[in-house]
Formats: sequence, C-alpha cells, structure tokens
Amino acid sequence: MTLSLDDAFASLSSRRTRILVVDDEVSALMVIPEALRDGLEDRGWKDLVIETAATGEEAVELGGSGDLDLLVADVVMPGIDGIEAYARLKERHPFLTCVVMTAHAAQHSTPIRALRLGVADYVSKPIKPDALVDTCHRLLVVHHLRRAVDESRLLLGSIIESVDAAVVAFSGATVLCQNQAARALLGARDVSRRLGELGLDAARAGGTHRADDVRLPLADGRLGRFSVAGSPVVSSDGRVLGDVVVLRDLTDVIERKEVESFKRMAAIAAHEMKNSVTGLGLVMEHLVARLEAGRLEPDETRRMARIILDAVARLDRFAKSFLGFSRIPDPTLRPADPNSLVRDALELYSADARGLPDWVTVETHLEEGLPPVQADADLMFQVLQNLILNAVQAMESNRRGGVVLSTALVSGPRPGEAKVRITVADEGVGVPAHMHEAIFEPNVTTREAGTGLGLVIVRDIVHKHGGEIRLESQPGEGARFHILLPTAG
Repeated sequence: MTLSLDDAFASLSSRRTRILVVDDEVSALMVIPEALRDGLEDRGWKDLVIETAATGEEAVELGGSGDLDLLVADVVMPGIDGIEAYARLKERHPFLTCVVMTAHAAQHSTPIRALRLGVADYVSKPIKPDALVDTCHRLLVVHHLRRAVDESRLLLGSIIESVDAAVVAFSGATVLCQNQAARALLGARDVSRRLGELGLDAARAGGTHRADDVRLPLADGRLGRFSVAGSPVVSSDGRVLGDVVVLRDLTDVIERKEVESFKRMAAIAAHEMKNSVTGLGLVMEHLVARLEAGRLEPDETRRMARIILDAVARLDRFAKSFLGFSRIPDPTLRPADPNSLVRDALELYSADARGLPDWVTVETHLEEGLPPVQADADLMFQVLQNLILNAVQAMESNRRGGVVLSTALVSGPRPGEAKVRITVADEGVGVPAHMHEAIFEPNVTTREAGTGLGLVIVRDIVHKHGGEIRLESQPGEGARFHILLPTAG
C-alpha cells in the first residue's frame, strides 16, 4: 500500500514532538512558545511539548533527558551560547535539529558558524512569528522523516540479522545491505564478484530465481549445501529498485534427512528381506522334511517351487528398486518428442509376454504439434513405466478401470517459459490430501505390499531433468500425476 503525502504527514505529526526554546530575554520566552504552539497546531501538529530555558546551561540540563526534537536558541547569551548548547545536546540526541535566532545580519560570521556546526537554519531578530513557524515546521518534518527512515532501517537491519540465512540486497553492483551470515559466507567486499565466482550470477539477474542443493564452500573448508533464491525489489509503480539474494544453509538439515532416509530404506530392506527369507525358510524346511520322509509328491513340489520362485522374484524386484534409487545417473539431455516418449513406454507393454491385466484399459490423448522437450529417453521411459504400473496397482482392489496418458503445452509464469505436461491418470482408490507431498518420500506408499521407492525414483529423475512432478488426487476419485518438462527451444 502506498501512502499519500497527506497520510505520511498525518503519521509524522501525530508523534510526540518536544521543542526547547532558549533565550535570555524574558519577553522572548513569553511570546515565542505561544507563537510556535499556535502556528504549528494550525499546520497539523497534534502532540506538542514546548519548554523554555533562560540560559544555555539550563537548556543543556533540561534538554539532556528524554527525547528532544527541536532546539530554538538565541545565539548570543552569557556563558554557554545557543550554538554551544546545541553542540552539547546533539551529543545526546543525534537527530536533534536546531534553529538559531540572531540579531546579526545574514552575512555576519555568527550564523555562518552556526550552520557549519550543523545548525539547520537561522532566523533574524526581531522575530517574525510566521517566518519562525514556517522554518520550524519544515525542519520538524525533515527531522521526523529522518528518524522514521532510521528506525525503519534499524528495524530492517534487526530483521535481516535475525533471519537464519545469508541475505544480500543490491542496487546494480552496489551492496545496500548484508547480514552477518552473508558476510561470513561471501565476505564484506566484492560481493558481486564473489557471487559470480560461485556461479550464482543468475540469482541477481533481474528475475525470480531459485536453486536447491547448491554446493558452496564453508568457512571450515567443507562443502555446504544451500538453497539459493533471488528476486527483484519492485516499487509500487513497477520500477526495479534492486535485487535480494537469500542463501539458506541446509547442510545439517539435508545430512540429517539423508541419514534418516538411509535408516528408513535400511528398515525397508530388512523388513522385505526378512519376510521373504522367513517364507523361503519355512518352505525349504517343509521340502527337506518331505524329502527325508520319502513322501515328496510332484504336485506339491511344483506348488512349493512356485512359492520359492515368487519369493525370489519379489526380492529381485525390490533389489532393483533399491539399487535404482541409489544409482540414478545424470540424464543425457537431447531434444525428444514428448508424444514419442509416451508411445515408447506403452509399446513395451503390448510387446511384453505378460502385458497388462485383461481388465485394464489404456487410452492416450496426445496433443499434436508439441515442441520437443529436453529429455533422456531411457530415464523418462523408467518414469512413465513406474507411473503406469502404479496406476494399474492402484486399481487392483477393484480389478477394473483405465489408465489415461495425455500430453499438452502449458504456459509458464512469464512469456517464453512454456512447458510440456505429460499426465498419467488412473481410476483407482486415490491418495489422501495429507499424503500428496509425503508420497514422494522413501518408505511412503498407499499399498500394503509396496516398497515406497518407485515414486522417489520418479521424482528424482524428473528433477534431474529440470522439471516438476505434481499429484492431483482425491480419495476414491483416482490420481493424476503431472510431469512438467522444459522445452528444448
């Protein structure tokens, strides 16, 4: 929200404003405060406290405590004069502004000396009340603006320093501010050059930028893992004022998460293997007992052999998923037709001896004329295979339903950032809303017999392509997995 000038002044003029008038002439101390009060209140000042002092010494003592906004002082007084009183009070009130009153001509050295020492303005005696009020009004507005700006700056500085991230604000190549975390990571000098050395120029290239798991050197020599976000600072009228770059150290968080993920996967492996090995052990014991008793029959032998083979197949499938998760290669990106990626994935099932269950129907809705995407065809085949099998398994409880694969071009947040969307939809049981994010983590599955690794692999492959994967689902209404891939153009 933008404040008008009237709104801004209303905010300033409502602040408590303390003025000290110093003059060794009794008549001046009677007239000037009343003239200031009447004139300033007419100009909108609401909370005025106007005090008087007959000497510079009294002014220093009186004005030394509490806030003091404006000193109106006679220049020539016995003892401490008005200029010296201002100099001493300013040590206690850094934003104090001052108007001196002098009977000397403007070209005399006294007012010039006053201005050089920081006095904001002067008025000539005999005092003209309107001129004095106008001068004091103008200086009070500037004074309160300076204080408001400084308070905002201090508040912003405190907020930035309290943020658990490195924050740097730029205007062009000039660093406007940076917190201690940024100084520790980037240094206090040549911050722009340092960002360039670290390959982070894109974070302040004039647009919104985000990168996760960026490796940066830490003070102790280790490579830290950071999320980096950059965004422009835009004024209310649309002008770009600068850029803000935020670097959040996620090293400990990621390492803890990886350890926990490893523990979860180890637990999955132990559980899966224990179940299969236990079953295999029981069957083998039974076979051995039958063999030793000489009572092994062909039908029973075939049935037990089938149980053993099924258990071995389950272990093999699990081992492939587990090893696939830990060995996902970096993609070799080449321009690829998104519709061909879908057709290739489906062709495997039609040529496979097992194929898909008879009760599954498959449809495609492929938009023609799509631009190519940057993709590794082999890895995207693995992604689509996982999603198709997941879709079939989501419908197994009802043993009916269809899988629909579709493609479309979707616009990005800015011109030239369109992406191709590949969607795999099913008519299965759906995914509860609270599991939409967790479903992509290890050991999370909606199926009792699932390993919880398939969608982890899918997500990681899509992310390695610079893409996104999103889940859209309601319980009982099926699920739609949307893959968004950048175009090759």
